[in-house]
Amino acid sequence: MSGEAQGWDGAVSAWARSRPDIQALVQIGSRVQEGSTADAWSDYDYHLVTSRPEDYRDGRFTGEIGDCWVSGVQVAFGNAVKVTAVYEGAMEADFVVLGSLDVRIVTAAMRWPRTKVIWPGLLRRGVESFRIVAGPGWKVIKGGAPWEKRYRRVTPLRAELTEAQFKDLCGEFWTQLVWAAKKAARGELRASQRALHVHLLENAFRILQEEALLEGRKAYPLSRRAESWLTAEQLSGTAIRSSPDKAELLEALRSISDVFTAASRSVASRRGWSPPEPERVRTWLAAL
Repeated sequence: MSGEAQGWDGAVSAWARSRPDIQALVQIGSRVQEGSTADAWSDYDYHLVTSRPEDYRDGRFTGEIGDCWVSGVQVAFGNAVKVTAVYEGAMEADFVVLGSLDVRIVTAAMRWPRTKVIWPGLLRRGVESFRIVAGPGWKVIKGGAPWEKRYRRVTPLRAELTEAQFKDLCGEFWTQLVWAAKKAARGELRASQRALHVHLLENAFRILQEEALLEGRKAYPLSRRAESWLTAEQLSGTAIRSSPDKAELLEALRSISDVFTAASRSVASRRGWSPPEPERVRTWLAAL
């Protein structure tokens, strides 16, 4: 580990220990996962477990840890707040702010997994999120043995795409494809560009990830490390050029529709689901 990383580890640990309301600071993510491929570009990820979560949800605390360039706040993992901060050298740190009582309830529920049938929906989703995010690996920075004991109950979970989610994803893709194509044909080129990148590529990468996982390949969400798990054909199909030009945009839409069609049919076949058959949409698009 570099001297810079060691300096950060000491700074964040000292900061957490100075705050009595922080009952646990637990590092998660690729830097503490066994067999991970973390490198100098990897960020730092933490569960910030506190009795006063409202004090941290605006992200202002990030300036107390070090020289913070900028910070931002977003909702992640259900209703939790994730604060992302960028420090000297463009080093990123993500803090998922969690109420200590909530974490105690979630980790207590994991002691009796057979009671899952009576868990309320919010608890079930909380347990699943914990298993997905922290299950692959964790390290207690502050909290000691009691919190290590709680986190040892967290087993890894890969949340497979359900049939309902698959249908929703396919429906969104094909309706957004029509919308984007019509906007390009009308001359609203930047609106078409936005739909291509916000909706179509996002859904295409999600279905490609699912296909790769079903085939036994290690794939990551959010298109991370996609260059290592996409096939040569998929890499070519997702190498989208989309300048605000009608012909180029329509060609990009045709290309991504081919990629999505092949991947969604593969996933449907492997899971025994009815495959989407958007041939009329594809025929209409080809004629534009």
